[in-house]
Amino acid sequence: MPMMSGRDALLQIDSAVSEERRKIDEVDQHIQEASDQLIELRKARAEDFRELARLRVGMIAGQRLVAGLAEADRQAAALLASRGTALAALEQRIQAAGRHRSALETERSTQADVLDAASDAVDAVQAATQARLDAQPDYRAQQVRTQEAERVARHADDKATRSEQELGQKGQSYRDDPLFMYLWERAYGLPAYKATSLTRWLDGRVARLIGYDDARANYSRLQEIPVRLREHAQATRQQAEAEFQALRALDEKARAADGIPALEAARDQERARLEAIDARIEEAAAGYQRLLDEKAAFASGEDEASRKAVEYLASEFQRDDLQALRRDARATPFPEDDLVINRLLEREEDERTLETSLSELKQAAQQHHVRLGQIESLRVDFRRSQYDQGGSTFADGTLLGVMLGNFLSGLLDRDGLWRVLQQQQRYRPQRSDPTFGSGGFGRGSVWGGGAGRGGGGMWGGGRGGGGGGGGFRTGGGF
Repeated sequence: MPMMSGRDALLQIDSAVSEERRKIDEVDQHIQEASDQLIELRKARAEDFRELARLRVGMIAGQRLVAGLAEADRQAAALLASRGTALAALEQRIQAAGRHRSALETERSTQADVLDAASDAVDAVQAATQARLDAQPDYRAQQVRTQEAERVARHADDKATRSEQELGQKGQSYRDDPLFMYLWERAYGLPAYKATSLTRWLDGRVARLIGYDDARANYSRLQEIPVRLREHAQATRQQAEAEFQALRALDEKARAADGIPALEAARDQERARLEAIDARIEEAAAGYQRLLDEKAAFASGEDEASRKAVEYLASEFQRDDLQALRRDARATPFPEDDLVINRLLEREEDERTLETSLSELKQAAQQHHVRLGQIESLRVDFRRSQYDQGGSTFADGTLLGVMLGNFLSGLLDRDGLWRVLQQQQRYRPQRSDPTFGSGGFGRGSVWGGGAGRGGGGMWGGGRGGGGGGGGFRTGGGF
């Protein structure tokens, strides 16, 4: 199961993009050829109708048909000539857009190397700083104090929580006794109790009847214990927080002394430059796709010039006098007419076959365009997730290649391919340890500047972001 680097994985995705574009070009070429054949067939049909008209040259209507068909042919030829000029200009724009994208990709590759170097520099200095701190008795003593304070705070919190739960359970029998709750809510037996002589006498009898004095003392203690335990838990949490902030202050002081914040700022600048290049690549990709869509319209004969040329010829074919000419030709005893009619019938059959092929080719082109858009968007997500940066790897490079092949074959959709990438992606352990010192208490880490995902400031716990660390003490992993 060979591992693959993030850069190599991106190259495979780029290769898949190129392969899909090659397929689009191939289908577009077939569409172009079929469209050209269709136009030629229609021009040939016009020539056949002219020949029929010439055979009946003695008829005035026939002379009029020859002239009309010739004019339609000239109009179609002029439109197709302008179409060729526009298509050549479009090809030049596509080539220029391709060169621009290639230049951006080269620029991005160079900037990615610069970012990797900057991230490695942060990681190396952080590792050295952590080793230095780990060797200092005062620092290690503060770690121990923080660990112990955190342990005490967690224990106090657990104890207070259990007491609160017990209050809910054990106090239910008191709350379910209406006589007890009546006296409790009136504060019977306490200085706050207010009542008339008669009510006081009646409440006293009730209190003696249910043993209220003992019950009130027990219920009061049951309520007081959780309150006091929670106050104690809050006090221990404040102490734990103070110890934690003291440990973090030592981390930050050491980082500042070794110039890590400046290195992180430099790295973040390089990351911002890379993201700016990515934004330009996305913009260029969108423009390039628009040009490809325009070219596809030319190839399928859906551009304005092609549509008008076809409309000119089709309108002439459907004129009533042409249909009459065809009917008359069939009725004559002359074999020359029959030959032309047979050619017309054959051309009509060929035209129907070509139109069916064109429809199928256009459907195939649409599928390839959708797939190209999907792999392009996946490549954008791949870069945004920084899967191509230093330290990013994929567990099974062979599987990744197979899944890309399945995607291009239509056996796997875009979301399925992205899930495979997410499942396979890993980060090599850094030399520095994000869970070192104050980073090991589940409150974020100041040690987040090494290779892999994430940036400066608090480490966000990206997958595999900090498995190394050279055996540094992590503060107990709270």
